[in-house]
Amino acid sequence: MASFFVWLIGILLMVQFILLIGLAGWKTVMIRNENTINAEITRLQPQYKDYVSGSLLSQPDAPAANRFQTAAVERLLENMVHADANALNGKRITELAQLHLSERYKVVLKKGTWAERINCLYFIEDFKMVELREELYMHYKGLHKRDEEYRQCLRAAAVLGEGRISEALFTEPPLSVGFIKELLVRMDAELLSDLAGHIESRKEVPQNLLFAFITFNGEQKNEAFFPFVEQMIHDERKEVRIKAMKSLCDYEKISNPSMLAGFFKSVFWEERMYAAKLAGACKLDEYKKPMALLFTDPVWWVRFAAADNIYGLEGGSNLLKDIAATSNDAYARDIAKHMLTRKGRVAS
Repeated sequence: MASFFVWLIGILLMVQFILLIGLAGWKTVMIRNENTINAEITRLQPQYKDYVSGSLLSQPDAPAANRFQTAAVERLLENMVHADANALNGKRITELAQLHLSERYKVVLKKGTWAERINCLYFIEDFKMVELREELYMHYKGLHKRDEEYRQCLRAAAVLGEGRISEALFTEPPLSVGFIKELLVRMDAELLSDLAGHIESRKEVPQNLLFAFITFNGEQKNEAFFPFVEQMIHDERKEVRIKAMKSLCDYEKISNPSMLAGFFKSVFWEERMYAAKLAGACKLDEYKKPMALLFTDPVWWVRFAAADNIYGLEGGSNLLKDIAATSNDAYARDIAKHMLTRKGRVAS
């Protein structure tokens, strides 16, 4: 029995020793590869920097086509992308990427491992490699799982201005609002305009896409789509109207203030709340009276929005003091006093 445990311990020690030797060998290879890549970066950097900055007119010679040189070019261009946002420099970086990396990436998209394809898609996005737009679209069409590769493929396609990826925004199951906004922020004005046209022309539009488009344009204060967002406050769906009102608060404007009047008496408390917020955001002094009436609203969030936003209007502070002192409604007095205290104006 004792000899068995001796043999067992000996075997375990042998296994550990072999693993240690293997790990040491792997680490040695990784360090050697890293040193090779760094040496190549050091060699290429001067001419690449000169070309990207414009001081060198002719494009640098392509390095030897092996994985170390490819990795060196990728890191070098990636560092330049993050170090300089100059538009001209960005175009030159794209030129170099397309010259030295395009053929490699075409192969990776077709035959690479999942990790290699993901890295390739990230670099295509960062380097804005428009030359690979068709290959990227065909790769997207061949994907069957909605994993990170699928999402990164859409991100890269949005950056490259590939309009055909709009179809992904209308598919089922729908994409999340957050991810759709990731795509929208990458689109140029032309692609956004085309997407708006698709949304307006279709009878059925995924709710998440509509929510994302309305919210995104408000957050960006995108003037080109202000009319689209504004018209959504007349939509038959409550959720869409609320998203549009929230977005108009970000725009801080409304073309016709009278269209807001009916929302102060809406049966939905969210609409009454956003009516007060929008009146405050747009500095609509003519709505002080309807906002003051909301001080008696049964929903605390509505009362708070009304008091908070009336404070920013002309004479709002004095109106709050008057309500706090004279109103017959306990709700109104309480929220007026609360807001005066919150704003540093103690009610008398």
